[in-house]
Amino acid sequence: MTDRHADTNRPTVFFDGSCPLCAREIRHYRRLPGAESIRWVDASRDVTSLAAAGLDRESAMRRLHARQASGDWAVGLGAFLLIWRHLPRYRWLGRVLGWRLLRPLVARLYDAFADWRYRRRCKRGCSMPRES
Repeated sequence: MTDRHADTNRPTVFFDGSCPLCAREIRHYRRLPGAESIRWVDASRDVTSLAAAGLDRESAMRRLHARQASGDWAVGLGAFLLIWRHLPRYRWLGRVLGWRLLRPLVARLYDAFADWRYRRRCKRGCSMPRES
């Protein structure tokens, strides 16, 4: 599928902009040198870009997703590692958490946190903005 909205020379990160914690973290990253090398998409609002990328909204809201310029996907910790590779200030963290022996543990911790965060937000009916 061709994504007419994508910049083919840089990765695209899909994040939950309706989550205060997620939005705050992404705002922090976007202020850093290197952030301009990433296309940032708020999955809670930009359903057109989600559809063009072939990513369903619920999946995008549950986990951080990044589509590399090559078209390959990184999800969860892998998406963070992709972000950190583009931000000089965080490259060291990406190298440490990406270590072969450490990565599976950190990925499980991220997945557990992401599941908890999503359940907590949707306990009494999900507070995600409605699709337009």
